[in-house]
Amino acid sequence: MKTYKIGRNQEADIVLSANYCSRDHALITVRDSGKILLQDFSANGTTVSGNPINNKTIEINHGTEVLFAGVEKLDWSKIEKPKSTFIEKTPTAPKEPFIGSGMKKVAGVVVLVGIILFALSKIDFKKTESPLSPTEIYNRYQNAVALVEVHYYIRVHTVANDLYFGYKNGEISPERDKANLTPFTSEGTAFFADSNGMLITNHHVIKPWEFDENLKDYFKVRVLPTIKKVLRDKGWGDLNIEVKGELESIYIYPNGSRFSPENRIVCSIHRISEDENIDLASIKIVSGTLPANATVIKSDLIETNEQKIEVNTPAYVIGYPYGDALATNEDNDINCSSTSGSFTQAPAKNYVQYSAETAGGGSGSPVFNQYGMLVAVTYQGATKGQSFNRGILAKHINLVR
Repeated sequence: MKTYKIGRNQEADIVLSANYCSRDHALITVRDSGKILLQDFSANGTTVSGNPINNKTIEINHGTEVLFAGVEKLDWSKIEKPKSTFIEKTPTAPKEPFIGSGMKKVAGVVVLVGIILFALSKIDFKKTESPLSPTEIYNRYQNAVALVEVHYYIRVHTVANDLYFGYKNGEISPERDKANLTPFTSEGTAFFADSNGMLITNHHVIKPWEFDENLKDYFKVRVLPTIKKVLRDKGWGDLNIEVKGELESIYIYPNGSRFSPENRIVCSIHRISEDENIDLASIKIVSGTLPANATVIKSDLIETNEQKIEVNTPAYVIGYPYGDALATNEDNDINCSSTSGSFTQAPAKNYVQYSAETAGGGSGSPVFNQYGMLVAVTYQGATKGQSFNRGILAKHINLVR
């Protein structure tokens, strides 16, 4: 048996160049029997003889027209043509004499039926799970997510001053009184976890100032460097400064709602994971009322056994990458995005890695397997130029309920 990894990854057996193709787009397996299997686990799918497939495994023939992402053709010269398999003809057994042959056949049938019935009695028949299509998963969970909007100030203590930072006249500025400032705003994703308006998200979504430089969110990339520059320019220095955040408010916008102040729903922090390696938190709607049309991801839809997460099986993420900038349409309505990929590593102790793409604003997005079970909560993207992301394993959600 021989396998061929196909994608934009430079370490693939067959490297694709089209931007629409995924880094880990597909896998072709040529079995010793001569059978060729094509497994797609890409975001934009694969077309076989004019028929699109996505996150499926099918049998194909050598030379069949295959287009990855519908644009880049498979070069069959790079795949070894399977050898035809010679099947030896089984010699025909001599016929039995007519006399007594009927009784022998009847006895043989009775014995065979008995063996089959005994075997069936020992089999534990269980309901077989059927994979869901990406569209089915999106339709099932699109109203389980909400856009999170967090407003906050930064308080900086130096040897010379105690200052608040926020916006003033469109610039990040210091003031002794935060009432003279407009708070910073950051965005993320959360999903409904009970009927009383509790949502799960990341710790760093609701308190972005408490996380390290490895999380390239808005605070670390834009706010903190600007604060340090202001301190240097005024001669106050940026060494040994104490940075604290002051939360002003947390709002959510349910999927499908209008992105406007009158439609935002006030929330409060419910619980934050005490383990700094588990970037999870929960928030609650202050009124305790679940929005109309909201879908709750209940406990029985959460996969708590990470051993069931298999490498190269489909992974689906639903959330708000780039926040309201990408989520709002021409009518300013909020619509979530769905991306697909595959699980690319065996699960670690606290997280799992996958190739479904996301971006800033996508933190807190639920990650589903091919059966529509919640398996992780997105919290971190890998290095620039890569499409690998990580999610905290769903089994840890109970820490913040």
